[in-house]
Amino acid sequence: MKPDEVRSLPEDYLRLIILIEARAAPRLREVDGLWRKPVLGRRGAEARPGSMTAFIRQEGLLSDDAIAEIIANAPPDLISFQEGAARVSLDARPPIRQWIDRFLDGIDQKAA
Repeated sequence: MKPDEVRSLPEDYLRLIILIEARAAPRLREVDGLWRKPVLGRRGAEARPGSMTAFIRQEGLLSDDAIAEIIANAPPDLISFQEGAARVSLDARPPIRQWIDRFLDGIDQKAA
């Protein structure tokens, strides 16, 4: 994605981007985030960090408090959901969409 495309995303999508990067962060060694490495802004490219979360923060697309809340609470809750789902048979597992809806509803309730 290009920076302007990220700027145009609805808040729910921005929250999911932050969740994805937060969930992956402990295992990242060679890249900063979904954008991999920073772009310095040479040869007509727009400067940006390697992490979309850092970009969302620096652009003020979501509040610092909302970003911190997602980073602190959503990954452990998602892991717990996945571990619970793994304990039941495949046909009885709740779909990941159920957790995503709950995640977005929970964030929306806290923001209200």
